[in-house]
Amino acid sequence: MLRRRLRLRLIRRLAPANVQTFRVLCDGDLARVAEAVCRGLAPGDVVALQGPMGAGKTTLVGACAAHLGVREPVTSPTFALVHRYAAPVPVVHADLYRLLDQPERDVDDILLALDEDALSFVEWPEHGAGWLPAPRRTVTIAVVSDGARAFDVRDAPTT
Repeated sequence: MLRRRLRLRLIRRLAPANVQTFRVLCDGDLARVAEAVCRGLAPGDVVALQGPMGAGKTTLVGACAAHLGVREPVTSPTFALVHRYAAPVPVVHADLYRLLDQPERDVDDILLALDEDALSFVEWPEHGAGWLPAPRRTVTIAVVSDGARAFDVRDAPTT
């Protein structure tokens, strides 16, 4: 009996975090995905966006920003590294792709942008391993064979 209880505890601890999967055609509406990504987020939360080049990470950030009240167009921060948008809760969009070629770059300005008053969306979060705040949610985007996109929205495990 004790062994069974311990096994059940271990299974609960190893159970995957809450995951929602969406499939969207390349010209499809991302509103449902954006709503799922943004649901329950609070100022200071970080959303990590993973996927290959051209998968639609910036497009998804644009849909999330619109859902959160951003009125201006969202553009890729690949060269600026970080953009900040005004909204009831400010939105920060960071793209860390270029840090792969610039590992010695000072990241203090990026960390300052990811403040407690804003919701932050970070593309290529693996390039910030070791200093990037832990994400509240992770979105993995895959391009499927028919040109559609698959979005896996995963909450961070709770401890």
